Amino acid sequence: MADILTRAQLSLLAALLQTDPANLTSLERLGADDLKALRGALSDALFDEQAEAFARVSKLAPLVPNALVVTVAHRAVPPEVAGRVGGAVGLAHGDRAIGVLSGLNPDYLADAAPYVDPRVIPHFAPRLPAKLLIPAAKELLRRRDYLTASRFVEFATDEHIVAFEKAIDDDEGIILTGVLVSDTAIMNDIMRAAGPDRSQRMARSATAGTPEVLAALLSLLSRIDPELAKPAVTEMLGHPDIDVVIRVLDVAAAEGVVVEALQISAVLDDAVLSRLTGLEAWHRLTREAEAWAHETPA
Repeated sequence: MADILTRAQLSLLAALLQTDPANLTSLERLGADDLKALRGALSDALFDEQAEAFARVSKLAPLVPNALVVTVAHRAVPPEVAGRVGGAVGLAHGDRAIGVLSGLNPDYLADAAPYVDPRVIPHFAPRLPAKLLIPAAKELLRRRDYLTASRFVEFATDEHIVAFEKAIDDDEGIILTGVLVSDTAIMNDIMRAAGPDRSQRMARSATAGTPEVLAALLSLLSRIDPELAKPAVTEMLGHPDIDVVIRVLDVAAAEGVVVEALQISAVLDDAVLSRLTGLEAWHRLTREAEAWAHETPA
């Protein structure tokens, strides 16, 4: 079974190629990093084909008032087109682009976001004020479009991270977006801004939620600094209700995050770890990990 980051990169590649991810499963063997590189190369080629057209549109930007651009966009410009062209215009006319984006409704921004040239995001997203991004981010989470949200989180500033943590109450959405972010430093910043209380709340949401959410949090916690992971790990694997702990371990085995669950257990205090390792569910998990290790090519 491919890991969560690999599946995410495969889904992003499928979206770029406008095909079903099931058609690309043979590429899982490349792994997350190589799939990301492949997607980047293909995306660059596709956007470069349209560079001349984007440049012509960009030259028109200073001639049209912001209010007119917003009105025309809402009424006549498909979000896919706006997303593809908007990146080039944004790079050439950053201040104008921010003014236009401020007038667009969150639904339209969320519709357009998947089509923005990935090369534009690191240059442009940090300039956007958090108050502009938050409504669109909430809409993406409401749609469960975590892949698109994760592309922008990769380049969030400290200001964005603090503002998003305060404004977004959707713990499951944060987990399912965060697990798709490959930049560990950004995830450390997000969990640091969240603090131990929010981290524990996320853990409670995950243990009460679907296996998908719980597996995502286990994966996420395995990739961040141990001291930041510890509050959530203790909430799950050190929970006073043994049934909760057993469910976490069973989901880890069923969802293919066995190694991640074993890794994060290292942050537990000795007493909590001793209690955990005494469970039959723990021994089942370790046997699953051993079987997986034997089946995985060196």
